[in-house]
Amino acid sequence: MRLGKIAGIPLKLNIFFLLLMAAMVLGGFWLETFLIFFVVYLHELTHTIAARKIGVEAGEIELLPFGGVARIDDALELDPQAEKYVALAGPLTNFILAGIGLAVYANGLYAGEGLIFFVRFNFSLAFFNLLPAFPLDGGRLLRANLAPVIGFKKATSLALDISKGVALLLLLAGAIGMAIGFWYPVLLFAGLFLFYSARKEEQKALYQFLRYLLRKREEIEKGRVLAAAFITAREDAVLKEILAQFLPRKFHFILVLNRSLEVTGELTEKEVIEKALREGIYIKVKELLER
Repeated sequence: MRLGKIAGIPLKLNIFFLLLMAAMVLGGFWLETFLIFFVVYLHELTHTIAARKIGVEAGEIELLPFGGVARIDDALELDPQAEKYVALAGPLTNFILAGIGLAVYANGLYAGEGLIFFVRFNFSLAFFNLLPAFPLDGGRLLRANLAPVIGFKKATSLALDISKGVALLLLLAGAIGMAIGFWYPVLLFAGLFLFYSARKEEQKALYQFLRYLLRKREEIEKGRVLAAAFITAREDAVLKEILAQFLPRKFHFILVLNRSLEVTGELTEKEVIEKALREGIYIKVKELLER
């Protein structure tokens, strides 16, 4: 359900978010419902503002049962520092809001149940979003820190494995809680949500990687200054193995070696990306040099 635009940014409410809000209102939790809506919206709004501040296109905001999603241009993946900047904006906002709430309480300005809920919810949303799991901010921070070291493809794969591990830990904690009489369904729902989301991201991983390569090729063609990096590869290596070594913010040169470790040719990153997109990722390097 689309609510229109707020501050020029389209706002959409997920059906499950609407059902949750409706259930809370029917239960008499009017104030809590408003605070959840307000805090989650501000969290996502700051992601959007941060993205636009560094020149990245940002679209609509969708509010979900466990937070929200700000639709941000995929070009963000090309720059790990930018991805970290945008990802941190949401949790940092929640910590600031919680700090303001604590200051109000500490100075005796207001001490109602609404304020206590406001502080607790901001802390909860911030810490939950910092869990190293997709599609949370912590999952994007994890990939952004790994990508410069092991490359975008490997970083995404490892981050997804960790995401599923975090989800299983939450499910296990929820199940143990049930076994000992401590019923806390949020852990179970959060675990299921994260595991389902990680599986969905995993199914899109190859598409995301190809999209990343296309974006990187566009960046190179714009003539921006990029640092050079060298990769050595045997003639019998396939393009998939080379692509996995590509790092963000680098332009790669590939030196091709024979079994005697003698240089038999050289490829550029642009050539490898074009060949991979046109002929597939399982073409051997030797075949490219012979064409």
